[in-house]
Amino acid sequence: MIHSIIINAATGRMGKELIQAVVSDTDSVVAAALAREGHPLIGSDIGYMVGANPQNKLLSSDLESALLSANVLIDFSLPDHSISTLLQAEKNNTPVLIGTTGFDAEQLAIIEKTATSIPVMLASNYSLGVNSLIHLVTQATKLLSDKADIEIFEAHHKHKIDSPSGTAISIGQAIAETQGKNLDEIAAYERSGERKTGDIGFAVMRGGEIIGTHEVTFALNGELVSLRHEAQTRQCFAQGALTAAKWLVQQPAGLYNMQNMLSGSRF
Repeated sequence: MIHSIIINAATGRMGKELIQAVVSDTDSVVAAALAREGHPLIGSDIGYMVGANPQNKLLSSDLESALLSANVLIDFSLPDHSISTLLQAEKNNTPVLIGTTGFDAEQLAIIEKTATSIPVMLASNYSLGVNSLIHLVTQATKLLSDKADIEIFEAHHKHKIDSPSGTAISIGQAIAETQGKNLDEIAAYERSGERKTGDIGFAVMRGGEIIGTHEVTFALNGELVSLRHEAQTRQCFAQGALTAAKWLVQQPAGLYNMQNMLSGSRF
């Protein structure tokens, strides 16, 4: 099966990585690469955008037409734009993989509702390594959480808008759920004074062009256990998203994440 993929926000960092991943994949084609109306690169061949040979596919802003020729849409944009794209895709019964982070409660509710009619995958990070990290962290939590102080550190490039990162929050949620707790009640995003027992602490670094580093430390009396993932190239995110998109088109309507894909289950 050849997967026909729409790449939304194609001129962004992840958009370009996704174009490169799809162009290099024998089982996929770019059905459309989209940018905002009026973008100066509209009409450019997508191959030139990523340093590849011409692909005879031009950057466009016409989502409605793109949806007529695709079987899945990948969106790494901004929350408002991501929601409007999702609702348009729902009208065409097109599965959507969302890599956007920073949604508010109302937007998350829209995503959940839309997933009752089309397959939707929502994940803060699509790398196989990070999702393996999340699995390992839950196992460590089962063993150590009643004996350790837990801290999450993350570092990203200076242009990143949300803080902490969506991935760091996902890690925190996995820890809290394993403990049978609500992350909102135990997360310490800012701290002064003595550490509160049971808190999950978050520390954030923004600087340079760091792609993404996440580390979870379990601090016990006299020893530390740390689990760390460091992205060395954005291609790990793009390849993971492409793999997930291919999986998503085979699923019934529902809301999925990377753990579902890796385990072969759904929630």
